Amino acid sequence: MNLGVAQREGFRNVTAYLSWDHERLTGLLDDAEFGVEAGDFDGAADRCREFEGGLARHMRLEEEVLFPLFEARAGLVDGPTAVLRAEHREIERAAALVREGLERHDTEAFHDGLSFLRATLRCHDSKEEHILFPTIDVLLTERERLALTERLQLR
Repeated sequence: MNLGVAQREGFRNVTAYLSWDHERLTGLLDDAEFGVEAGDFDGAADRCREFEGGLARHMRLEEEVLFPLFEARAGLVDGPTAVLRAEHREIERAAALVREGLERHDTEAFHDGLSFLRATLRCHDSKEEHILFPTIDVLLTERERLALTERLQLR
């Protein structure tokens, strides 16, 4: 088993890596907002596309890897992960509002969508960072944690 990526990047558990990814995605939204404020809708749209691609990847990792693992290890199916999956759909809708505002060069619509998206993400990310991710880290052995963290970075 090659544990090099997780160790080299300093991500020794799921919480560290996916919390970092949340911050990275938030930074892309911040960059999009700065672009809109500067009147650079094309640059903002580029950041938004990068955000949406990263968001899709992040949610796919959670839904295809983490949630099933949590459900199997914790024995909780249709519990917390069902709520998180529903929130993912809400986040996708909010991101679409941001994108639509950008496409129309409508600053007000962009900001309304961004406000909704940020509020939704803040609540959702908090649940993951303070409950789900640490619980997964506890449910795994150190070796399993390192292997999973590396797997998440490579997907």
